[in-house]
Amino acid sequence: MWLFALPLLSLGVQTGSALSITRVDLLPDQPSPYLLRDFRQTAIDFDRLVFDFNAKGQYLPLIWTVDDVPNLGVPGFGMPSYVGGEEMRGKPAEAIAALGTLLGATAVGLDKSKWVELTPQYLNTSEHTILNNVRGKSGSSFWYELVPSLVFTQLASRYPNWSRGRTISRGIADAWIGGIDSLNGNFDHTSYDFQSKKPFDNKEWAEPDAAAAVAYLELFQGIRSRDAKYYTAARRALSALQSRETNPTYEVMTAYGALSAAYLNAVRGEKWDVPRFLNWCFDPTSPNRAGWGMIAGRWGGYDVGGLMGSTNDGGGYAFALNTFVNAATLAPVARYDDRYSASLAKWILNLSNAARLYYANSLPAENQSSSNWKGDPKSSIAYEGLRRTWVGKAPYATGDAKRSGWAKEDFGLYGGGYVGLLGALVHSTNVPMILRIDLRATDYLPVNGYATDLVWNPYNDPRRVEIDLGKVPRRVYDAVSNRFLSISPVSGKFTFRLNPKQAVQLVRVPAQGRIINQGNITQVRGIPIDYNNGLVALPLPKRNIMADRSKAISVSRARSDGTVNWESSEAINLNGGDGSSMRAELRFAWNRDNLYFRINQTAPSTETIEAPTTAELQRHWWDFEDVVLNFDLGRQEFAVATVPEVTVGWSSSAIQNLAFSPDIDRITTTTSGDAKRADRTITGKVAWADLHRVIGVRKSLSDIVRAGAKIGCQPLLVDGTFRRQAYIGGARFRRPTGYDADSCTLVLEPR
Repeated sequence: MWLFALPLLSLGVQTGSALSITRVDLLPDQPSPYLLRDFRQTAIDFDRLVFDFNAKGQYLPLIWTVDDVPNLGVPGFGMPSYVGGEEMRGKPAEAIAALGTLLGATAVGLDKSKWVELTPQYLNTSEHTILNNVRGKSGSSFWYELVPSLVFTQLASRYPNWSRGRTISRGIADAWIGGIDSLNGNFDHTSYDFQSKKPFDNKEWAEPDAAAAVAYLELFQGIRSRDAKYYTAARRALSALQSRETNPTYEVMTAYGALSAAYLNAVRGEKWDVPRFLNWCFDPTSPNRAGWGMIAGRWGGYDVGGLMGSTNDGGGYAFALNTFVNAATLAPVARYDDRYSASLAKWILNLSNAARLYYANSLPAENQSSSNWKGDPKSSIAYEGLRRTWVGKAPYATGDAKRSGWAKEDFGLYGGGYVGLLGALVHSTNVPMILRIDLRATDYLPVNGYATDLVWNPYNDPRRVEIDLGKVPRRVYDAVSNRFLSISPVSGKFTFRLNPKQAVQLVRVPAQGRIINQGNITQVRGIPIDYNNGLVALPLPKRNIMADRSKAISVSRARSDGTVNWESSEAINLNGGDGSSMRAELRFAWNRDNLYFRINQTAPSTETIEAPTTAELQRHWWDFEDVVLNFDLGRQEFAVATVPEVTVGWSSSAIQNLAFSPDIDRITTTTSGDAKRADRTITGKVAWADLHRVIGVRKSLSDIVRAGAKIGCQPLLVDGTFRRQAYIGGARFRRPTGYDADSCTLVLEPR
């Protein structure tokens, strides 16, 4: 039957309590051009192709049996991480790839039980964890040791009759209780070795977002078993996040912490810092993976905001795996904390629109690296990633496999298999750009709940939206406005009015059942329908304010004609990385129009490897002698869409404008000196207007560029190869945060 609900009112208390994710505010309400791919059908097509033993064609089939695997007693299975990874044929797959394909297929309703029963091939029986490789061991990377365990636990939860999966997933949580004890709650390491019971550090980077993954694994078992020891372990892991000043993100695991914290706040009245955890997932502020977060902006005429990956690698490099997994993990946060409903819905609208660009049939052939492969006529396997620009094309669908020699093509089963998560999560309605986001579809926590759809109106006028409730009559409840929208049970098409920028959570409540309020939770038949019913406020946690330990660098004022007294500006000393003998001195100056810089070489480079042309520098800057400058004009004042980067090269041939930026076209540089004398100099300038345009904020240029303004700048010196590159402090890959002791803050002096 049809029922028109009463017009939804904009309730002041709800609007006032709404919270936004700062970086999501940078996204457009209505991305363009807009096209919603059928991700559910893509997942089905992917499954048919990948699991077809009889597929014919180049690099096909993509699935094979493997006889010699542990823990099964029957043959296991393998698949390539990337199409054309023929060296893997006949061998077991990476768990992150294989388990992801099974989780994605299961999410859209396909029965993969026979395959799921083979996944214990990845179990390390002495460590009681699921690892990325058959017969693998821990002590290398949290990412490769925790993500397989996370996905396995989620996968096993969708096959409740599979008792072995239940036992293994509990064993994983038990093992990590010991891991938490041995680490003493400190996850600032690269990995943890279960054999030695000690942390592992590769001395290049840390992966502290592991704490978030461990918290989720423990919370999962706590909810399932009701055993207090798992809740205690989850809290210890979350405490490792709560006590941090800096963003822990290395890949995608921070999202699991945000979801765990939101659940504990809603259900157990705890006070975890969900706002900060959520923002960490999006902000490119992590010292553990410079620039890792949410993409914002337009690439080559396409809105690509919402995709997840690197915001600064070549101007931006988004990844399918990061996009799909973050969407699936963070969307359910809205159910436990409806204050984020509109912000998360806006992000998923943008993300689901841009994610089509991972697929071959969404871009011209010249804008992708593997367009010649014809083995996937339905374009069901995603490219590993999408670059802002490559070989002069923007955007460019590609990956690292082909260029690095890992495989013949850049289509990734590693990442692409998770598309089913988006297919289960996102559904169209009768109104373009108004999505039905299924908040239960990708919430793998073992929590009972009724079907709940998040719907948001991105338009500036009201819209009438239709939702099919199915044949069984239901009462429709909105968990955002905390009220029923249907006076009596309804079935079939349900039509309701959605005001501009309004979000609702439509909970399909049984036709019969008492409504009971318990604190902030409203229940029907003992199952929550609202975790923030407005009767008891959700906690506002005490925030940790990041201390500023950066070094202030005095930047003198240049004359209006650009004349600079360099000695009046403070120097920043640059050192190369391990094995490097190169040293340099960097100074800045400013006036109303430009930011000026001069870099003097003060010690010889290890070997002379100068970029011969700007084109070569742009193509592979990490193989030359150069300096990478980045400018954070906002710091904590506002979210920065992209921290502009400028790469400038040394030259003994006095090459002009040996510089490039993925963000800025007008960069002027002059080179002088000679590498043999170790006296080379680079002088240059960049216009403030260009930097302001890149950051994409409403704050005026005059508010940013003024005497006393503070600008983050964390330079990278490259001594002929990325192996000898270093930020201040000596880290090769970990850019200073802008606030730690290795960070620099430029202070624009009045004279």
